[in-house]
Amino acid sequence: MTLRHALTMIVIAASLSAGSMAAKAQSQYRSGSDSHVYVGGNYGVYKDRGGDFDEDDNFSEILVGIQANEIIGIEASYLNFGEFSGGIGTADVDGYDLALVGRLPLTDSFGLFAKGGLLFWEVDTKVAGVKRDYDGEDPFVGVGADFEVTENLIVALEYDRYRIDLDDSNLPNPGGNWDGDMDTMKLGARLAF
Repeated sequence: MTLRHALTMIVIAASLSAGSMAAKAQSQYRSGSDSHVYVGGNYGVYKDRGGDFDEDDNFSEILVGIQANEIIGIEASYLNFGEFSGGIGTADVDGYDLALVGRLPLTDSFGLFAKGGLLFWEVDTKVAGVKRDYDGEDPFVGVGADFEVTENLIVALEYDRYRIDLDDSNLPNPGGNWDGDMDTMKLGARLAF
């Protein structure tokens, strides 16, 4: 079993257990404990190292998480960066990630958070007419702020840095060695149960 399949199984298991955990988490969350399950989505823009954010470089993300208490949580997500192109080729990038989230509540409805984890990525490239598929896993980090709009609706603004290290001596340069830091700015919503 590959790491990607293992992560997929974790996301499926978390999704299936969300229903049974939701009732328990709901009663705990509303009675003073901040333990809860959440699902959500983000939409944002990205840039590679040295580039600029561009509205044409956008991506989407769906996520599921478990907030164990008001400080620690675990989150899994699927990201789709879509297709982007350069002078000699195109690339289609997507992946799954798994992260540990640390949250600092500043008020009852506002908090800051930081996260770190692994991105399990896939890149389908076409460089100078040569098609190749790649996959790997690399660490990522992020910071953000969240705001509780209602008891069950949370909005968040987040900045993450993902690393994708692609190396293939069979491809012509610069496509054969791409050490990419992808910075993302994303806005999203979470439904807490």
